[in-house]
Amino acid sequence: MKFTGVNLLDELKRDELGDLRDIFSERSWPAGAVIFDADETDNLVFIIAEGRVRVYLAYEDKEFTLGILGPGDLYATHAGCYVQALDNARLLAADVHAVKRCMTEVPAFTRTMVRVLGNILQNTFSIIGGLAFKDIYDRLMDYILIQARDSGETVVEGEDGELIVTLGLTVEQLAQLLGATRQTVSTLLNDMVRAGLLEKRGRGRFCIPDLTALKRAAAGLPGA
Repeated sequence: MKFTGVNLLDELKRDELGDLRDIFSERSWPAGAVIFDADETDNLVFIIAEGRVRVYLAYEDKEFTLGILGPGDLYATHAGCYVQALDNARLLAADVHAVKRCMTEVPAFTRTMVRVLGNILQNTFSIIGGLAFKDIYDRLMDYILIQARDSGETVVEGEDGELIVTLGLTVEQLAQLLGATRQTVSTLLNDMVRAGLLEKRGRGRFCIPDLTALKRAAAGLPGA
């Protein structure tokens, strides 16, 4: 779920931005580690250099994923969310005040931050709407359709092409993203396979044999 088309890692490679690169320090975390918590006192801006991180809210035993950021994405710790490494992660971090002083030199920072925060806000509204008006089966189908639209690949075998979707998440991570339990998501994925809406092609990798049928099922239309 990459949030922007601007990769700040590429921007920082420009020779004229050497002074800007110098304000960032590199930090690494293993997969599963909580990088920042909601009470973080350091006011930092960071760029994901390697791996993926999950931005989420937590209350008692519940977690709600607001977004998953990948290499080149930008985020700030003052947003009051938890940030967790999904993979072994390497971040470039800098004090927010130092970054502000450099923003006039690199407008891409401002544009990227606005896009990331805008998409996280959109995801937040989507989560609220899904929890209020849709059951987990509908939310799962919606997520798969979004992945198919944004990152699905067509693999040609023989005369026909197959639409392949790689979710890129474990079942547990997918459950956290959708606000459900791991067992529920696993059961529903298996139900979708039995219904012919998906064909499993490996861990987290599925073929959608009939995209129209999946869309009709997600919309609750007959003949799905």
